Amino acid sequence: MLELQRYRSVSSFKQDVLSFLMEHEVENSLMIGILNALETDSEPAFMAAVKKDGDLGLAILQTHPRQIILSKPVAFTADEIQELAKCLTREYPESPGFIGETRFTTELAEQFAAFVNRQTFIHMKQRIYVLHEVKKKASGKGKLEQAALEDWPLLKEWGYRFAQEVNEPSSKEEMEQKTKEFIEKGRLYVWKIDGRPVSMACSSRPTENNITVSYVYTPEAERKKGYASDCVSALTQLLLDRGYQTTSLYTDLSNPTSNKIYIEIGYEPVMDSIVILLDN
Repeated sequence: MLELQRYRSVSSFKQDVLSFLMEHEVENSLMIGILNALETDSEPAFMAAVKKDGDLGLAILQTHPRQIILSKPVAFTADEIQELAKCLTREYPESPGFIGETRFTTELAEQFAAFVNRQTFIHMKQRIYVLHEVKKKASGKGKLEQAALEDWPLLKEWGYRFAQEVNEPSSKEEMEQKTKEFIEKGRLYVWKIDGRPVSMACSSRPTENNITVSYVYTPEAERKKGYASDCVSALTQLLLDRGYQTTSLYTDLSNPTSNKIYIEIGYEPVMDSIVILLDN
């Protein structure tokens, strides 16, 4: 038997789901990180918990306009996924899309789309990686530095190009502001050769034991020189040295080069994830 409980209070939602999410901290790092950053008076578009036979089996959160985050679920049968899709149809028929574990998310999105007479399309196939120890150290050819505001004129352009490459519909102004905020919060780092930035990466969504590496970008003219590998490796080691037990990252499965780089550094796959959007 399934029961979907919708929440209006961020604090109540956190209280009820965080311990469940922490059972799979890396797989749920996206939702945990976002929840940790939410103010208690925030009003996410949708929050819900799904109980299966009385026990929590799934947490659902939407703060992004295009997709709902699904936590790593417990085992659900095909009939239970169909029942859950019906519950979502009643509670939130305007759901824009989903991101979560590939098999479960695909089945749920297809069932939901059928109920609301909409079409689904795959936005991105992803893989979540975790690292406990850096295996490939950064080379001595460059240096990792925290990005400064003096780097912003260059990095804001990189941020916009990054958004285009990962197919995220963001305006140039939005990405410029986002990059500036990353710099001001001390989260954005650059790999420099002779003082010249050649690659960047960001630390994001810290949880109790884990922190995510994201926003990895190298301009085309500087690719295939090992700079992205050096940047990610150096930032990963820095974060481990700061006390995090693990680091994690999401990759686009359509980019075999980046996946290969991360594996060489020491990242290991833990879960495949998918972003499925619905038409309007």
